[in-house]
Amino acid sequence: MYPEYFFEYPNMNANFPFYMKRKLQWKTPVHRHDFVELTLVVSGKGEEHINGASHQMLPGTMVLLLPYQVHEIIAEPNSPLDLFICNFAMDVLTELCDKEIGLRDLLLGNGTDDRRAFVQLENPAFGEMQPCFNSMLEEYESPKPFKPVMLKAHLQRALTQYARSKRTASPEPSGMRTANSKSPGNTRSIWPVVNYIHEHYLEPVTLRSLSQQFSLHPSSLSEMFVRQYGIHFTDFLHELRVRHACSLLLATDLSIAGIAEESGFGSYSSLVRVFHKTKGLSPREYQLARHSNREDGT
Repeated sequence: MYPEYFFEYPNMNANFPFYMKRKLQWKTPVHRHDFVELTLVVSGKGEEHINGASHQMLPGTMVLLLPYQVHEIIAEPNSPLDLFICNFAMDVLTELCDKEIGLRDLLLGNGTDDRRAFVQLENPAFGEMQPCFNSMLEEYESPKPFKPVMLKAHLQRALTQYARSKRTASPEPSGMRTANSKSPGNTRSIWPVVNYIHEHYLEPVTLRSLSQQFSLHPSSLSEMFVRQYGIHFTDFLHELRVRHACSLLLATDLSIAGIAEESGFGSYSSLVRVFHKTKGLSPREYQLARHSNREDGT
């Protein structure tokens, strides 16, 4: 069974697709999502499981979850996790890292399989990050003009601190345990491929073209997708295109056929078939339901 899959979050269709909150977390079910999630633990204690690897969640734990990573959080009894949680589009991350090659490699991977998605901030770094996240949350909740500019500045500062800490961390932090290490020889990371798909999914991307692009055998690349995400490459590509179609359904007056073309689907019928399989309703039903919810204020 696939884990629960989230591909919507508040403000995802805004000009600056960013959402933030602070909450007490006891337990999250196993799930994945196609947006980036950045968290900082303020207090509490627990454990997070990401793609078969586990790490402690303590005050100062900072986690950067790239899209499609399967994960869950479990707090210790009587010790809920007080978390800052930021959700934002992959495009935001690549935009903020575009001019810093070293930062981009640390955050998105440079072809090696670094399983760590977390760093443990100690003082003074932890003491500096709490005000940064507080300011980011205050800015997010404010009606001030030019809010995206300030949010990007706070977010880039947080990501830079994450990258600095990751660069100086030991190769295998003591707080990390790997559930399955049967294939130590497989050190290729799928992240460069995933990043490429995020940038080109509206184009005629195929498993064969990706295999040639990244010098991988098609069957090996296919196995990497199944092993990493529990889904096949085609389903992965369809999920990205369906999400784009959802944005167009809500934000434009394009016909369904036009949306099919703009979303990378070859035809109206392909969009309808894949959309119904992914969302459980037709594109038109989705559009009507969402517009109705907006009118009701829900």
